[in-house]
Amino acid sequence: MIKRALYTGIVAASAITLSSCSDNRDYETAICALADISGTYAQEKESMVNIIKAGILPKLLPGDSLYLITINSSSFDENNIKAQLKLDYRPSQANRQRLEFSETLDKFVKDKEKSSHTDISGAMMLCGGQLKKTQAGTQLMFIFSDMKEELKPGLKRSFNKDEFNSIDITAMNVIKLKADNIDPQKYRSRMEKWGKRVMDHGARSWNADLEPADITEYIDDKR
Repeated sequence: MIKRALYTGIVAASAITLSSCSDNRDYETAICALADISGTYAQEKESMVNIIKAGILPKLLPGDSLYLITINSSSFDENNIKAQLKLDYRPSQANRQRLEFSETLDKFVKDKEKSSHTDISGAMMLCGGQLKKTQAGTQLMFIFSDMKEELKPGLKRSFNKDEFNSIDITAMNVIKLKADNIDPQKYRSRMEKWGKRVMDHGARSWNADLEPADITEYIDDKR
């Protein structure tokens, strides 16, 4: 009887612990920053990193996750995950993690890697999979790109119907192309097509107008 009572107590305690972990995930935030390293946008690395350092990294709370994923010629590859962290609940460990992530961002700026094609869709699919694995209650995707996709010959990209379920997606620091300045409707049409595409595949929201100075408020609003 004593052994049975002890066993019952252990099972009950385990159930409470698992329930607590599940409840914690509801309050966690998972974020992907997709960094375009193709064409002329590769020159925007420093701007991207400054936005991540000032607007995203300081907003992470214990249990939150952050991924840095590159957009290159073939982006649906785990090698494109250049940095990741899940913030520790211990302040000393959390500070160390932030510092290490920041140092990785600095190295990323200095890296000369540049791609000839732009597989935005592949990076988004990779990001969506990572966000879902976290089971975080808030899932955010920031795409640093001119949003002009140029797939290399033979590469195929199509989204599942629920590809971006529960994910808020933002095109961030979008640099307008020369063709956009000649005909602004090209830029508007490109953003509208991306917005429709992600919303048709489950995204919770789409934003192409967010200013870097407003990113911290945006993250607070989505939590």
